[in-house]
Amino acid sequence: MRLLQLNYFLNVAATQNISRSARILHVSQPSLSRSIHDLENELGVPLFIRNGHALALNEAGRRFAIQVRQGLTVVDNAVDSLHQFSTANAAHITLRFESSTAVLPKLLDHLHERLPAVQVHLMQSGFEQDPLLHYDFEFTTTPIPGNRNFHLLREEILIRFPAAQANPSVSAILPDQLARWPLIMTEPNPLREQVISILQQAGIAAHSSFVIGDRQTILGLVRAGQGICFMPQYSRVGVNVAGTVAYRFSPKPVSRDIYLSAPAQSMKLLYHAQVAAEIQNYFQSIQMS
Repeated sequence: MRLLQLNYFLNVAATQNISRSARILHVSQPSLSRSIHDLENELGVPLFIRNGHALALNEAGRRFAIQVRQGLTVVDNAVDSLHQFSTANAAHITLRFESSTAVLPKLLDHLHERLPAVQVHLMQSGFEQDPLLHYDFEFTTTPIPGNRNFHLLREEILIRFPAAQANPSVSAILPDQLARWPLIMTEPNPLREQVISILQQAGIAAHSSFVIGDRQTILGLVRAGQGICFMPQYSRVGVNVAGTVAYRFSPKPVSRDIYLSAPAQSMKLLYHAQVAAEIQNYFQSIQMS
């Protein structure tokens, strides 16, 4: 039993004529007749008294029509309510991040400037984050299967040393040369896991002197000579790197990719395509600066 079939039934009940209803509904007369017969067969009860081309509801049909009208009114109200909710919330966008990032404040400024009607909400995901929590876009280092994934950038991972202890004639450093330096590390996140993996592949056990979530504080400790840290190339946007020097990994640079990922259905919603485009524009701009 389908909603369309029930709507057909109510129309025929009102006109009491298959031909007239077929014209109103823009369907063929045989198709409409078959739909009514299928409905009666499914219910196991005749709904009409037939006299040639004329139809009239029998008692069972009248009782059924009353209930169907009430039911379809409830459905129509539910659809209207959903549309009202969708319209009211269309400008609310939730961004989910694997970890905090220094580019976030300026990205939010960019979105507010370009799309002032959009209200942005933030969500930080962890390795144990409930994957069913609603979000519109996620920033991730790997594409998410089943989502629309937009590649935003590839950035090199650099090693920051205190400037007072840096060798100005050196621009790159081998992993095994890091062994004597304590690491000032972030809280668990994909970047930290990647750094630990790089060191382990070089036979180095990561020795962490501090674990801190705030990147500016990490740089302050590096500046004070308390250790070294790993910082992606574009994470310096919006932070003070003075007093530190960046080295590249040798013999091969190490990098990571950043993607903007969105559930496919969310991209059909109002504002979402514009938000995706502006986020891509912003990440293009920081690569050119």
